Amino acid sequence: MTATSNGLSDIEANPSSHSINQGPLPPDESLNHPESTREKSPPSSPPQISDSFDGDLVSVNYLSPTQSLSDRNLRSRITTAFHLQNGSSRGAPQKPNNSKLKLNTRSLDQYPKGYGKLAAFQDCDPNFLIYRKFSWLHNRVLLHRQDELVELEDRLERLDRFDQENDEKKLTSRRRDDAKPDSSRKELLLDIEKKLVEYDDMLLRFQRVQAVKQPTLRNQNSLYNFIHNTGSLVASEAEWVHCRDDLAAIAQDKEDGWFKGFLEDTLKIISRRATTYVFRSEEQRIRSGNEIINLFSHKRFNAFIYIIITILATVLLLVPVSVLWVVQNSGLHQILVIFFFTLTFAACCSVFTKARRQEVFAATAAYCAVLVVFLGNTQNQNKYIKT
Repeated sequence: MTATSNGLSDIEANPSSHSINQGPLPPDESLNHPESTREKSPPSSPPQISDSFDGDLVSVNYLSPTQSLSDRNLRSRITTAFHLQNGSSRGAPQKPNNSKLKLNTRSLDQYPKGYGKLAAFQDCDPNFLIYRKFSWLHNRVLLHRQDELVELEDRLERLDRFDQENDEKKLTSRRRDDAKPDSSRKELLLDIEKKLVEYDDMLLRFQRVQAVKQPTLRNQNSLYNFIHNTGSLVASEAEWVHCRDDLAAIAQDKEDGWFKGFLEDTLKIISRRATTYVFRSEEQRIRSGNEIINLFSHKRFNAFIYIIITILATVLLLVPVSVLWVVQNSGLHQILVIFFFTLTFAACCSVFTKARRQEVFAATAAYCAVLVVFLGNTQNQNKYIKT
């Protein structure tokens, strides 16, 4: 049996600290004459270290006394570093830290009633980020700025006509016009530039505001019900929720439509507890608190909708193919089958997705082409069999 390397390094570092029955060591004359020993020992022979177990006795061949203490310490450090690189240590192995991350989420119950609680509720779901556009105020200010520019435009035109009749060279030379002490065109153009910058900036910002879509009626009702049931706002300051034409949903889900709401209501009717357990995350459960709020994970719910749409798309492709194979001897029935399923496919694309008109048209044409190609192949196969 051979001793472990860890035990060997301990013995090398301090051989006198171990109580081992080694027997008497043979006398070594080189201890009394170290200098002569160094001269006689060949430099190419490195010191040997060996250890073995023989029953209960351990025989150890120590380093030569000529080996310096620094060399032995260096060997011990190299051995220790080798063990550490291989993942071993003399101490007990450390257990991996498998503790679960604690969510630092505040519940709605921790907010006092008022604007703070309403802001926390809107932060629970991006679909609740609903605000007013103030379209009338934007239009009012834009009309005011527009009229100011119209007035400045008229002044500039009158000035050009006046100079055309009195000094036409001022219109053909900017330097001559600026050199005239009585010229006011430069100051007028500076005022026009300032007003144009303000007007253009306001116009482009209003364009971006108008591009924001309206919230769905479902999300608007959810916001209204929370304000009404919790009393977060007084009635006079909650009237803006009713201005549907002037509301903007700044973070509404792109796939959020009537089908998603219909599916959510249907699942609640079937089993509210199961629906909440499957589609509500731990963070949403903490946020809702004791409030009667049904918060669902958009990621989980969208994955469930994608599964349904995938199954529906597969059915819409395989069912008409099967029917066409059954009624392949009747041309009229085959045409009716293609017409019916093509119409159904186009309706599903328009209802269950938010595809644009050209996208629906392209997808429907491709679907119809697949069915027609299959129909043509079946007819050619029948003709080949008959011949």
